[in-house]
Amino acid sequence: MKLYQPKILLGVILLCLAGLACRPDFLAQNQPTLTPTPTKTPKLAPTATLAPAPATNAPTPTPTIPPLPTDTPVIEAAAPLSEEPAATDTPAEPTAPPLPAEPTATPEPTATPAPEFDFVITELRVLGLGENNGGIEGAGSGRTIFITVLDAGGSPLDGALLVNTAEYPAQTISGDKGPGKAELLMDREVFRLKVESVNGEPVTSEVSHNMSLMQPVPEDIVGKLGGPDYPNAACLTLDNCPLPPGKHFSYVLTFQRVN
Repeated sequence: MKLYQPKILLGVILLCLAGLACRPDFLAQNQPTLTPTPTKTPKLAPTATLAPAPATNAPTPTPTIPPLPTDTPVIEAAAPLSEEPAATDTPAEPTAPPLPAEPTATPEPTATPAPEFDFVITELRVLGLGENNGGIEGAGSGRTIFITVLDAGGSPLDGALLVNTAEYPAQTISGDKGPGKAELLMDREVFRLKVESVNGEPVTSEVSHNMSLMQPVPEDIVGKLGGPDYPNAACLTLDNCPLPPGKHFSYVLTFQRVN
């Protein structure tokens, strides 16, 4: 009997606890209550209080009544002149660079042709009326070929051998009658002169046309032997060129070296 009393007491206690656990407020009392964390409320800055404007005794302005509109015609504004379109910012298309000019061929220097002769004739003329006493025989007229030989610079040249290429053999050397000077006395034969050599060195030379004491080339004497008023005039024109007898002609002949 004593053995079952503690078990009965323990059962009663368990039933009481089970009954308490079934109550709704028992669970609520046993759950912990969450307390919200207080938040700080920001304080507003104090608002400045505007003082009332002092009262003035100024009279209240009377409103102005605007004037009634009139029938003034409205002048239409002239249309603005058209302006040139503004430049756009569109970049211009790049242009291709110009092609380089084709190189021009440099002309080759023209070679100066070698002179045909070493000596050329720069003067050949008949002495005129006032230079040879009219060519009248017995009045002091001459019958001479006056020769001058020059170097390439125009200075007198001595030692030039001058020969007659016509049938009559004749020759002379420059320097015999002065610097670069020579003379040949004429007879009835024809003279055609050239420079044969200089100080023994052979040279080439132009040859003069015929020079004659009695029968000169008409082109050499036309108009040189007096005019129409001269009683002994001769060869006034090429078409009228009679040669009176007894006329003697003298010549001036110059050779110059070119190389």
